[in-house]
Amino acid sequence: MSSLLLCRRLICSSQLEPLLRQSAKTLRKSPCIIIGQAFSTPTKQRTTKPKSRRPKRDEFSPRSRSLKPGSIDPTPLRPKTPPELLKFRILLGNSDLQGVLETYPKLLKAKLLEPEDTVEISRLLHYAQRSDGKLMSPTAIAEHVKEAVGHYQRRRLPPDPKASLHLISYFKDSNQYDDGIEFWHWIVRQDNNYLDLPTYGAALELLSLYGQPLAYCEEVYAHGLKRFPESFNEYHLSPGAIVSQLDQPTRIPKTSMGLLQGIIKARLIHGDWRNAYLALDTALRLHPTQIPSHFFHTFLEERPINEAYQIFCLLCQSGSQIKPYDVTWLLNDLADGQRPGTGKNVDLDIALASLNAIHLYSASGRLLSTRHLNILLQSSLMLLPIIESDNSTYWTESLIDPVALVRQCFSIFTGLGVSPEISTYNTVIATAGRVRHEGILTWAMKALSDSGIASNEITFESLLNATARTAGAAQVESIWTSCDPRMAIMPSTWAALARATSCAGNTNFLHDQMKTYNVSDQKSIMRLVQTELARSQRGDSSESPVSPASNPDSGCELRVAEFISALHAFQILLGNSDFGNLKKHPAARQSIWSTSDVVDEHWQKKLYEELNIDPTALTALEAEASVDSEPPETSQDSRTVESATGFRLDELRYRNWKGLNELLEHAELFESRMEQAVEKAIEEGKPSTQVRSTKGLSKRGPRQRLLRGQLKDHLADINRMKTDPLIETEWRDKILRLRRVQT
Repeated sequence: MSSLLLCRRLICSSQLEPLLRQSAKTLRKSPCIIIGQAFSTPTKQRTTKPKSRRPKRDEFSPRSRSLKPGSIDPTPLRPKTPPELLKFRILLGNSDLQGVLETYPKLLKAKLLEPEDTVEISRLLHYAQRSDGKLMSPTAIAEHVKEAVGHYQRRRLPPDPKASLHLISYFKDSNQYDDGIEFWHWIVRQDNNYLDLPTYGAALELLSLYGQPLAYCEEVYAHGLKRFPESFNEYHLSPGAIVSQLDQPTRIPKTSMGLLQGIIKARLIHGDWRNAYLALDTALRLHPTQIPSHFFHTFLEERPINEAYQIFCLLCQSGSQIKPYDVTWLLNDLADGQRPGTGKNVDLDIALASLNAIHLYSASGRLLSTRHLNILLQSSLMLLPIIESDNSTYWTESLIDPVALVRQCFSIFTGLGVSPEISTYNTVIATAGRVRHEGILTWAMKALSDSGIASNEITFESLLNATARTAGAAQVESIWTSCDPRMAIMPSTWAALARATSCAGNTNFLHDQMKTYNVSDQKSIMRLVQTELARSQRGDSSESPVSPASNPDSGCELRVAEFISALHAFQILLGNSDFGNLKKHPAARQSIWSTSDVVDEHWQKKLYEELNIDPTALTALEAEASVDSEPPETSQDSRTVESATGFRLDELRYRNWKGLNELLEHAELFESRMEQAVEKAIEEGKPSTQVRSTKGLSKRGPRQRLLRGQLKDHLADINRMKTDPLIETEWRDKILRLRRVQT
């Protein structure tokens, strides 16, 4: 009798003990027999129930499947995060640097930290260095970085490429080049857990600032591309690479903008402007709407103001995010290129360029600050002519109202959601003094009083400087005596009083006040006062760089009226709901001077398609269209993609390509002038004063002269290109040469 039949008989006779013995014997002989079959009765037929589809289990939810009694789940349980690590990560999230530095050594001993924790620690140390000592002294930060690097190199801190990038950037920003180079040489010998292509980009910036030659930096760049060959970066990051679908985003994973940023910095520092611009062209072609903000910062540091401005326009029309600090730098450079009181065409163009920059920046989705609009106010008032004090009837007979100009700027403040601050009124007061307009000064003082904003030391000092140019000795004394006694009188305030009383011919009041406040024995204050008095006696006061005019030319009024009209048009534009659509509401200009293309549009489109459209792909599309008579269905990947500013991506790529052509042309002209200036200086045996940017120029005078010289030279280049245009073949050959395209 078979074992299975014997089991069934024992079940029917309720003999349980022999049944269990027989079942064990059966399973040993035939392990494939299912226990459920042995216990089933022959008279009852099994029914199979349909399996219900279980819902997809969440990645972090515990397993819900039932387990047999006594069995062990082979899937390990998710470890519970220790409380001390949770507290540490709260400190990281709150950017509590001091708490993080006190806590993380304890977690190192317990080996609880993970790579993302290393990233956050290095990030906080890097940002603390950028705070200019507000969070921690530079010496203390350097000690903590040295300790963290030691833990990193001894494998106690888990590795992550982003952590390496922050540490390299710290060494670069703190000018600790030797330590940074040593750290990079260690990093580059580690595996890929420690570095990636953006890490190579940060290292390139460090190496170029350290003084490594460009050839060495190019080798490091090529080494990074070969070490990380995925996604064919070596091809896609080359100047001649073609994007397959110009109207679609580039879907190439792991294309590194950080690496391009690093090689651009290295090339600009070493004067290889052409290849730097070609790398920027590559970035704009690959990811036209995702250019990192540091790209613009690099060109702002290393190139002339007109080139930096044009790059700013390109990035804003793409919707790229630019940091407010860089916009402030750009607007300040524009304002410093003006000369107060001249009312020349150059100054009008600069003021219009400032307004255009504010339009582009706000339309790209960024918020403006009071500082940006203060510079616009200053640039606007610089257009006013400086009138002699005895010509009191000039402004009453004038076609323009300067006070209306200031009110218009304040209205734009409101439209952009920016409220005037004390710095705004200080700007109006100081600039009114520079252009010697008493009406603006009176309006600003009344508006400040009505606003309820408390004045500060700068307000007091600005009033003294302004009153010295617009009023007499009695007004100077009135302002001084109205000073809040709780307000600290700074050394620069005494210098302003010296300047004001000297201009008003009342230096006795200055000496009386110095005795009253008992500052005659303070050497620093006395030195400033004596310097100002001597400067006023020589007649070279910095407050009057332009001689006043009795009757300015009529064109000056027309230029101011044109700017007021531009302000009014911009205010109307702010009321549109689609203000940010730059395709529908384009900016007035894409560079400081040019308002329209100098080159024929047909020539540019023809060359663009030749260089940027793959002919084999075009032939394949035409063949496919001839075979399929019915139009293909539009897939999700082929839908029209627009930037945040309203441009299709193919339009954006074409506009960027045209802008890069202009930049290459202007850069070549600038570099040619630089070479001529250097050769002339060598012949005369004098050092050349020509530099590429205002970087490192802390003194206001040389900075202004450099900026104004750059702007005037650039304007001359623009006029020359308009009056002496090229024919198509000449222009084509020129662009191919600038882009180094082999024909």
